Amino acid sequence: MKAVLLIVVLVVGVLAGFGGGFLVYQGRISDLESDLSTKESELTEAQDNITSLQGQINDLQEQINDLYGQVNALNSSLLSTQAELAEAIANNTLLQSQLEEAQAELMKGRVPILHVGDWWVMDFVFNETTYTLTQNVTGEGADYYITYSEYDPPFQGRYNRTDWVDKSTLNPVWAEGQSEYMGTPYTYNVTFLYIYYGGVLFPLIVGKEFNMTEIMTYNMTIGGTPYTYEYNMSYIFEVETIENVTVPAGTFTCFEINMRNATTGDLIYVTWYSDEAKTWVKYVDYTTTPETTYELRDYSV
Repeated sequence: MKAVLLIVVLVVGVLAGFGGGFLVYQGRISDLESDLSTKESELTEAQDNITSLQGQINDLQEQINDLYGQVNALNSSLLSTQAELAEAIANNTLLQSQLEEAQAELMKGRVPILHVGDWWVMDFVFNETTYTLTQNVTGEGADYYITYSEYDPPFQGRYNRTDWVDKSTLNPVWAEGQSEYMGTPYTYNVTFLYIYYGGVLFPLIVGKEFNMTEIMTYNMTIGGTPYTYEYNMSYIFEVETIENVTVPAGTFTCFEINMRNATTGDLIYVTWYSDEAKTWVKYVDYTTTPETTYELRDYSV
């Protein structure tokens, strides 16, 4: 009987312990399930946030793509504007050039505007021989023209010469050419320096008078021997009058200009300048004996 009671007591104790443990673990399971539910809720919220952020990222990407499109459109517009600006600048330069030419036509006595391809042919007689001087504009820089001159036949040893001519004065600043001395051909170059007192030649105005000093430095080699010398002369220029002059190329309204030796007062040249021909249509050289008269035979400007 005691043994039965002991067994019953043990069984009841085990059941009571198991039940108590079950209740404890059941509570922990409930807590874990609650935590899991909370985590699932937080995960769902996080996923919702991620979805929302992804939507925002997509919106931002669309905005970025739109901005790229606007930038490309602006670049295209800028290139188009730059092309239009370049064209406008070119048109303005052309119009400015045309305006200067028109002003040169309207303003008599103004320094002429020359172009590549302009040419002049002058004839003169010296010691009963007729010579032809041909001049061509062969090139142009920002502030100079390049002209090529040739004598046919050679005159006093001079064959040809290329000049770099100042656009503002029509005076040469550099020249190089071919000549001969006592039958020996040679090449040479010349540098020019001009000092003005009281004005410059252009624009031509009747009554204008001024002085100019010309300094030329020659470099040449003749028969293998180099030579260098400097030529210095001062002149007085006088714009005398306007008159009509007839030469083989036609009749021109010209400015008559005298050039004298500033030291002696001797007359060196008398020239007649034409705006129409853009050159001297006639000039008389008093430095030769007898004097030599050059006249324009033909031209194209």
